[in-house]
Amino acid sequence: MWHTSLTETLADRRQALQTFFSWGALAAGAGLGLAACGREPPSPGEVDSKQSVKIDFSNPSDNLKAFVKLTGDLDPTVETVGWFGGDIFAVLGPDRPLQKILGIEGFGVLRVATQPDGKYRLFNRELAYYKDPKTGEFLDAWTNPFTNEQVEVRPIHNKVVNAEIAPVMKMDFDGTAVEVPFSPPWNFFGDKAFSLFEVHTAFPNPMNPAVWPRESAGPVTRISEMFQRFTSLSQLEDPARTSADYTGAWTRIGPWLPWMLQGQAPGHLLFRTNMDRTGTADRLPEGLRARAEKLHPEYFRAPGDETWGGPNDSSFTVYMAENTPKTG
Repeated sequence: MWHTSLTETLADRRQALQTFFSWGALAAGAGLGLAACGREPPSPGEVDSKQSVKIDFSNPSDNLKAFVKLTGDLDPTVETVGWFGGDIFAVLGPDRPLQKILGIEGFGVLRVATQPDGKYRLFNRELAYYKDPKTGEFLDAWTNPFTNEQVEVRPIHNKVVNAEIAPVMKMDFDGTAVEVPFSPPWNFFGDKAFSLFEVHTAFPNPMNPAVWPRESAGPVTRISEMFQRFTSLSQLEDPARTSADYTGAWTRIGPWLPWMLQGQAPGHLLFRTNMDRTGTADRLPEGLRARAEKLHPEYFRAPGDETWGGPNDSSFTVYMAENTPKTG
């Protein structure tokens, strides 16, 4: 499951560069988690008696391959389904407790295409529905607790969320060519491997508040997304496997959703969810699968090759494409 972090939040070269530099700072501070957890950095290509290939996580190519094996599948014919579900809280100010206002449940479908130069193209599609936080029922309408207005609930339905990642990201930054290695940190406890991937950004809001006064949270959109995945190191190092199973957590801090019609009211949202690599759609929760089969059946397949190079979807662009501004 890729979500929108890399494509929705890396809005320009400056922000992308800052994000990749933050990986380097994390890696330097954590030592990639190797010595701190009692595991010495392995020798590249080392093979033990069980025929596992030791991964050099300090090497950007090895780090990236392990990350792709964890989040997707190195076999280009396999489409990976990842589930997520949890709660959404309203953050109203420093003197008020968080208020649970919604639940959320969804999935992403990811396909990976390895490129000859060591890069990976990720073809992703994602779908999620909002739920009543008390009953767990999927919502079509929601009474905004802050305005008492009933609004139409719009699901996350991004048909194309593609990205390309490389061992070394080459960027032009204000006329200066910069190379940034792929180095998000890992931690290890015995056979347990912990992957952290996070993005913290602020960029011009694609929903101009002058045009979308009730839907836009303001001229600047600030989003933080944190993905924590837990897997088996032996699965990552097994050359016979093209993927590794994971469970984990996705946390997102972001603005009010456009369909809430909150405008620029003070506050923001905190998403707190669990994640699991279901692998196939038939392992999704029955209620979620049935709703998707009825309303969005095309979301069970990853985007095709023909979508490469085209625009990606986000919660903001999809809303703008499907709606007109509300003024009343």
